[in-house]
Amino acid sequence: MSLAEIVQSIRAEIEADDAVREKVLPLARTAVRYCSESIKRSHRGEYDEAAKSLSSAHKTILEAHKELSRSEFVEKSRILAVAYQELAEAATLLALLRDNVVISPEEYEIPSRPFLTGLADTVGELRRATLESLRHDRVQQAEQLLGLMEEILEEIGALDFPNALIPDLRRKCDVARALVERTRADVTTAVRQKRLTEELKRFEMEIKED
Repeated sequence: MSLAEIVQSIRAEIEADDAVREKVLPLARTAVRYCSESIKRSHRGEYDEAAKSLSSAHKTILEAHKELSRSEFVEKSRILAVAYQELAEAATLLALLRDNVVISPEEYEIPSRPFLTGLADTVGELRRATLESLRHDRVQQAEQLLGLMEEILEEIGALDFPNALIPDLRRKCDVARALVERTRADVTTAVRQKRLTEELKRFEMEIKED
């Protein structure tokens, strides 16, 4: 076999890999868009619609994964990592806000690493939900959401592994830790204000009774 024939054979293999990649990338972007829709609907309390968007994201990722099986090289890449991460984030947020439960990665066939990084990103969405609760004077609900944020941070923060084993988790934990601290301060302030308001109302009632 000549050198030209060898290189041509390799070119054909790479072109086949590229064709798979070009099919998978749009599917991955579509899945991420569905996840974003699910998160927005979860925040609005539209849980049924959020679940539908989540289901669409899951089906799209499964379709992309099927395409990946046609290329051993592309299959070994992290081309679907972001899509899986967004799926984990959207699924976790929906389960926590709607049912106050956590999901397992097996429920949506999410690989372990993207599940962890998606879980870390959920802390930011829970902060958003906490602030919304505070704006509507639902302080008890805000305290419960803060508790979920703290629990997630405690669990993923205990995974002391290098970045090579869990890509990007340490950075996301640092971000989550800062968000938890800010949210704790916000909730603490709201609790104190509520207590002060209640004490003032009680004092006013006592004066009126006298």
